[in-house]
Amino acid sequence: MSFGNALLSSMARHGDRLAVVSGREKLTYADLLVQSERLAFNLRTLGVERGSRVGLAMQDTLDVVLAILACWRLSATPVIVDFRAPRAQRARIARDFDVRVTLETRTPPGSDIYPAVIFDKQWRLSAAGNPPSDEMDCSNPAFLLLSSGTTGDAKAYIQTHASLSARITQRKAVMDASEMRFLTPMTLSYSASRHQVLGYLFFGGTISFFPPLFAPSELAEALLAFGATGAALPPPIIARLAREAGDRAGVLFPRLASLYSIGGPATADEKIAAFTRLTRGYRISYASSLTGMVSLLAGEDVLAKPESSGRPVEGVKVQILDGNGQVVPIGERGAIRAWTKTMASAVLLPGNQPFVDASVMGDGWGMPGDIGFVDADGFLTIVDREGDMIVRGGVNVAPQELEKLIRAHPKVADVAVVGFPDDTMGQEIAAFIVPEGEVTLDELRLFLNTNIAPDRRPRELRMIRALPYSENGKLLRRKLADTLAQERSSERK
Repeated sequence: MSFGNALLSSMARHGDRLAVVSGREKLTYADLLVQSERLAFNLRTLGVERGSRVGLAMQDTLDVVLAILACWRLSATPVIVDFRAPRAQRARIARDFDVRVTLETRTPPGSDIYPAVIFDKQWRLSAAGNPPSDEMDCSNPAFLLLSSGTTGDAKAYIQTHASLSARITQRKAVMDASEMRFLTPMTLSYSASRHQVLGYLFFGGTISFFPPLFAPSELAEALLAFGATGAALPPPIIARLAREAGDRAGVLFPRLASLYSIGGPATADEKIAAFTRLTRGYRISYASSLTGMVSLLAGEDVLAKPESSGRPVEGVKVQILDGNGQVVPIGERGAIRAWTKTMASAVLLPGNQPFVDASVMGDGWGMPGDIGFVDADGFLTIVDREGDMIVRGGVNVAPQELEKLIRAHPKVADVAVVGFPDDTMGQEIAAFIVPEGEVTLDELRLFLNTNIAPDRRPRELRMIRALPYSENGKLLRRKLADTLAQERSSERK
């Protein structure tokens, strides 16, 4: 049985229980079943059939959920696209991955051509003709997982229904086991957010889709008013909530049994602040589109090992490899390799060609592309992205380590370290710093000279108002590196 069939069966059992609150709409599980069936019929009139790939670029998260169910009813594969993606990117995705049609809230400006239609909410409210069969073909992928990480254009991982089912079951451990009232402002274009939503629906929870644009105080009020027992938010938003909460006798959200940090990494101080100020249910995992969840940091481990990404979750085995592919001793750094039941089955290359890259994935194992180590207690710590590693004069420099050192300055609010080309050293190091209060570049240089060895010391220092982050909290290092490269190119002209 496909996960889609299993989800529909579970939803049928929940019946008249409230499933989703979205703006003024309140839908029961029975409503979701009826509306997804009507939407499936209307998608079929657009040419969607068994094996089709359907781009979903709608702004309303409820529309996306119903469209996912409708696609599965037709044994089609959803391809979730961020509704803010520019026209050229949508066209490239449609071309590279053979997307039959993209459903979108609006058509972005531009001249790129791709098959698309404006999503009509009436499609889920009325339909004529015979309903589609509920027997789904689980041989077709459940999703194409688009992932650009922090660099480059999107690539796609093929996620089978079996892998999706395993990821949903695995995430039961990071959900609350009480009332299961889940609130999220996050779009479903990120797999972590998508898996949370599908998991709460599968296990019979009630979900509130909060608008994606908000102030921290508004989100805090919404979590309290909804009585949320679960939430999934990126680290920058959690950090802002913790700052809003301030030092306090108890936690701000005593009912929030699970505050799951999704997307990018968090600093040790941010993890401790979330655990002590917001909820004891704070948890953060190390995961990737390729492997699924690898490790989890939760409970008192947040205070004991805040620098780490937690212990490997049940059923996952982690190894650290050197440059020759050999396992290194405990405590030594290297490339992370994970064995898990939630592995993507293949990478889909442009031109619609499935491909298993033997250098990064195999029978149940995958290499997410990160550098880390496992300590004597079994905790995994991520040092850096393999692709972000700076090689200066033959010396490997991990940006995250430098960022940790620079954040120790009392007037540094945020910092990003990137590499840039250099004729002499191969790469040089730049630090983009967001100041807190009055500080000069000379003060910062003195601090760096005192605390960082010369071969790892940033040669370029830039003070900026804010760092670029993706919507799920990933630092966009490439954007900073590209900006620096453009500036240096202009200077040479």
